[in-house]
Amino acid sequence: MKITRLSLIGVLLVGCGGGGSTAPDSGDVAESVSSSLLADNTVPADARFQQYQLRTFKLDPREYGLVGEHLYLKVYLSSGSVLYLGTIDPQSVFTLPLSLPNHVQTVRFDLFSDYEGEQGMTREVAI
Repeated sequence: MKITRLSLIGVLLVGCGGGGSTAPDSGDVAESVSSSLLADNTVPADARFQQYQLRTFKLDPREYGLVGEHLYLKVYLSSGSVLYLGTIDPQSVFTLPLSLPNHVQTVRFDLFSDYEGEQGMTREVAI
């Protein structure tokens, strides 16, 4: 009999939910929160969200006077991120389209040839 009474009191206390909470009604909270639906949060038609800009890296290898048959080029950022690594034609202008973060204003390049007596060069250019 005591066990039944204690069980009944326990069920009533659990079902009651504790009662005297001072938290606001859940209905009040739902009214003060703005919608998270994309359709309810429109953006002006002229708004732009651009993290990157398209820029062009141009290099005329003839300006550097290298005489090797093959020229090798490495284009990279000051952070060390390599943007291009490969061979280029020593007789024509090399053009490389780049998608760079807005804050990047310069890129670096290393240019060297397969001729044994030539020194490679490192430069930094504004984009």
